[in-house]
Amino acid sequence: MLQNSWYLTEGDFFAQLPSAPRLDDDGQAVIGQVANLFHDESYFSPAKTVATVHVLLLAAEHLGDNLSFDAAARRHDLTELARLVGGLNLVQAHLTQIIQRIAEHIDARAFNGLDAPSAAAVQTLTNSLSSAGVNGEISADYLKEAHLTLRGLTK
Repeated sequence: MLQNSWYLTEGDFFAQLPSAPRLDDDGQAVIGQVANLFHDESYFSPAKTVATVHVLLLAAEHLGDNLSFDAAARRHDLTELARLVGGLNLVQAHLTQIIQRIAEHIDARAFNGLDAPSAAAVQTLTNSLSSAGVNGEISADYLKEAHLTLRGLTK
């Protein structure tokens, strides 16, 4: 669950979705299936973790591929751009907090197999992930500022 933090915008992303453009019925059904797969009370497993990362990568590749072309960028107005940047702020915040939790679990040697590596190796891993978490907060904050600016331009 995402914890509220200084680098998040105050808006509720999901409250904006009723006014957002929609996919056709088949596309909306897929979104519903994905939402059902990842709902709060679903099970945790290594296979589901792999599937989650797979879905995240597919979505990120789609955004990167489509929004890098001028024609695709022209299909989006400032309202859609604000929604996109606000969503990216949330995605970055989630990734940041996940990385920070992983660092905490590594430091506590909570993952299977972390009892064998040396304390120095575990500390190096913890430090790397903790630094990534701090930098993720900074990135999320820049996205927050961009989102707030875009929202101001659309009012």
